[in-house]
Amino acid sequence: MKKILSLIIVMSILLSMGVQSFAAVNEIHSGEISPRYISLMSIASGLDIDSLGIAECKANMSHRSSDGSCKLTMKLQKSNSSSWSTIATWSKEGTYTCENSKLRAVSSGTYRLCVIGKVYDSSGNFVESETIYSPTKTY
Repeated sequence: MKKILSLIIVMSILLSMGVQSFAAVNEIHSGEISPRYISLMSIASGLDIDSLGIAECKANMSHRSSDGSCKLTMKLQKSNSSSWSTIATWSKEGTYTCENSKLRAVSSGTYRLCVIGKVYDSSGNFVESETIYSPTKTY
């Protein structure tokens, strides 16, 4: 009887610890885990390739610093079996936000868009950078 009672108490303690731990994670992160940035608020990339082989490359970013600036670089990359080679690069600068959209004819293959966002303060000093990749598209 003592073994059963001990087992029930241990199981109750273990189960209650798991529930408390889960509740704490939900309260702190609101169910979402994301990187923390100093100034960068958002960065996004998008790649579509139509039936004629025209790749539409899109990217945008924004940051918190009202008197800073940003630079957005898009690199259209093609897969070469074990690596990626950049076939086109475009950059755009802005103040609070940066947006860019370009078209490029592509041949058959698998592609992705690499987007690099950089934030600078009001003196032009580098603050932070983030690199993201679009999902791959095959033409």
